[in-house]
Amino acid sequence: MASAVAFSVLLFAAVGGAGWYFAGVAIEVDHSAEYPLTIVDAGNGTVTLPRAPETERPGTWALVWKDGRAFLGPVVGGDESHVVRKVESVFSGSLVKGAPAALDHWMFDGDPKEALGLPFEDVTYPSKVGPMPAWVLPGSSYDRTWVIAVHGRNSDKAETFRVMRSVHELGLPMMSIAYRNDVGAPSSGDRKNHLGDTEWQDLLSAMGYARARGATGVVLYGWSMGGAMAMTALRKDPRFVRGVVLDSPVLDWSATLDKQGDARNLPGFMTDVAKQVLEWRIGIDLTDYDQRRYAPRLRRPVLLYTSKDDATVANDPAFTFARTAPPGMVTHITTLGGHTESWNVDPAAYERSLKSFLKRVG
Repeated sequence: MASAVAFSVLLFAAVGGAGWYFAGVAIEVDHSAEYPLTIVDAGNGTVTLPRAPETERPGTWALVWKDGRAFLGPVVGGDESHVVRKVESVFSGSLVKGAPAALDHWMFDGDPKEALGLPFEDVTYPSKVGPMPAWVLPGSSYDRTWVIAVHGRNSDKAETFRVMRSVHELGLPMMSIAYRNDVGAPSSGDRKNHLGDTEWQDLLSAMGYARARGATGVVLYGWSMGGAMAMTALRKDPRFVRGVVLDSPVLDWSATLDKQGDARNLPGFMTDVAKQVLEWRIGIDLTDYDQRRYAPRLRRPVLLYTSKDDATVANDPAFTFARTAPPGMVTHITTLGGHTESWNVDPAAYERSLKSFLKRVG
């Protein structure tokens, strides 16, 4: 009996420890850069990279390394082990053989003026945890609908660059916000990522800032966890919201954590323990972030992008959300590509659908 008790204690400790670790991964604040690729060769307007699904796929991508960034063109050669891609332009730095690098679907870096040549203001907006930095791009007038752009977990405002030109061309002001625990932003008290459960309050504060500057309404635009924040803000205070754009959104944290657990080969019961630990550690109710429950009551138009090969966020909840919302309320566009890469796969098609939606709601 003593052996059985000892084994049970050890098993409980092992499961609890694994659950604690996995929950910790989910709420960790991490802004470090990773460079998993090596530049095999560079010259004559091309770069050679190791052959991998991400290096050979078509679309519009950037190659980044510690001190530089280049925009890649199509695949123009290679062999079984390597891919040769055209280099459209070098934004900064120099391509050097042997340098660690990574593909970047955000494309741009710096600020809106440096990256895109667009006018902008560096502003701060008040929040419950302190002054938050943001970029404001003027439209034809501040007294109209603003687009408020919200990046994903452990990302930053640069994630929103890809749609700035489209919004600017429509004359709509755009506010790209940082929120708690971002680089250069105030931290939360526990310095933990709360999966949007507290961060949405910063988005609500940004909406108040836009209103004070003359906004007559807002379109909330969220990528990944930013989508969870946008949907929560919509549910909490829909009065000022004209519409919502969601790109690879988290529409059910529980399903997404299950997906991440499967990717790590965790048994289902261990993922369930991790979710319970996570709820306890940051005080979140995961069931409140199953947006499918609220789809039938949706009263604001939503443009929803999901990508086929999303390995980060569970897509099934998005399909259910679109199917169970009132008819005509959700425009659901499915694309190829990975997480938040719908724009990269076909920028022109993405921008057409985005502009059409914004003209309707803005």
